[in-house]
Amino acid sequence: MGKIYRYSIGYDIVRGFVKTAHRLFYRKVIVTGRENIPKDKPVIFAPNHQNALMDPLALVCTLPSQIVYLARADIFKSAINRPFLRFLKIIPVYRIRDGVENLGRNEKTFRQTIEILQHNTPLCLFPEARHTDKRTLLPLKKAVPRIAFQAEESGGLGKDLVIIPVGIYYSDYLEPQSILQINYGKPLQVSEFLASYRGNPQRAQLELRDALQAKLSPLMIDIRDAEHYELYETIRRLYRATMLKEENLSPHPWENHFRSDQLTIQKLEIAAKEDDSFLQLLTDKVQKYEGLKHEQKIKEDALEKKPLTPAQAFLTGAGFLLASPMIAFGWLHHALPHYLLKNHVNNKIEDSQMRSSFYFVLGMLAFSAMYVVELLTLGRLFPGWWKVHYLIAMPLSGVFTYRLIRSWKVFRNRLRLRFGLSKEKQKSLLDSRQEVISFCQKAFSAQKQ
Repeated sequence: MGKIYRYSIGYDIVRGFVKTAHRLFYRKVIVTGRENIPKDKPVIFAPNHQNALMDPLALVCTLPSQIVYLARADIFKSAINRPFLRFLKIIPVYRIRDGVENLGRNEKTFRQTIEILQHNTPLCLFPEARHTDKRTLLPLKKAVPRIAFQAEESGGLGKDLVIIPVGIYYSDYLEPQSILQINYGKPLQVSEFLASYRGNPQRAQLELRDALQAKLSPLMIDIRDAEHYELYETIRRLYRATMLKEENLSPHPWENHFRSDQLTIQKLEIAAKEDDSFLQLLTDKVQKYEGLKHEQKIKEDALEKKPLTPAQAFLTGAGFLLASPMIAFGWLHHALPHYLLKNHVNNKIEDSQMRSSFYFVLGMLAFSAMYVVELLTLGRLFPGWWKVHYLIAMPLSGVFTYRLIRSWKVFRNRLRLRFGLSKEKQKSLLDSRQEVISFCQKAFSAQKQ
């Protein structure tokens, strides 16, 4: 069996297929900070971990390197999985929950990581050591510092080792056609901690871990108040348009939404420190607003835009009517496997943060097989290059249909808000929403003085 750090043409062929599916799965993939990754130094990537397999795929599909990953050892239990995982350049790391007797096997893994870095192949491991279903950075473990120091002490790297913090953000963890943003941060120079390591290894590991945590947090949405987590989540979206205006940020590009959300969270944290009653008062107002939304069956995305005028309602409805043949085509070809897969994943996978990964992988395989079968079945009807056009059109029609159906649901909700509610109920709902925004605005503006 070849060395895992060596270039694999098979890996790149599979990656090309996965990258295509990955690009279709997300509405938009935004990458910032690629310039922070050195091309002539050994690198350890250290991303936050919130979405199972989709997190490593974020790096696989946005970087040219063939990165080697460390993953929890329990996925290697199956003898069938092991060759496949090795082909994907994944090696095991053992935790206490895998059995105390297995912790010693990490020494082999750590020796292997040193060899990987010595051959200038990037390494990636998740410093939190587990994923979470919250937009928060968990306390980091010491695996990254330990590997980094051992690699530096080995003396075989040739050049200084760097750690690249990576912030990964999903506008929605579970739904296809969401936004994915990957932020590659400025490198941490491991050599700057070597003197401390030689004097006190344990202290140096903690220092490097804390430095990594400080670098990683600003690259992601990091809500640190666990008690009021849902409140922060609600306000960061509710206040987004107002924050964009206050900071003179355009709604486009999407990166401004990410920055706006970070600013809102920072201001909420400051307001909570300055006034002990702030979060409770805000919670009361949000609960009132959420209650009205639930009562009137109106969702937030219908309230984020101005109420529809009759002319807008007519023109938008006409647009959906004109698009209905294309929607019907895409729906007929994709609806059954989509709903079967979604129901299967939701019913069988208990960990909600694993569902997107299962849906992506199973969907990639199922839809690809379906397209090939349809092409073979209907291919006789299409001459020459029309078969290629058909094969390209099928996945695009699925994406197009999914987006339009989602847009239709928002439009239908906006119709209900504008024409299905009495003026009194509509006003009550909009006033309650504005009350929350104004309350935050007043607290935030006081911070500027």
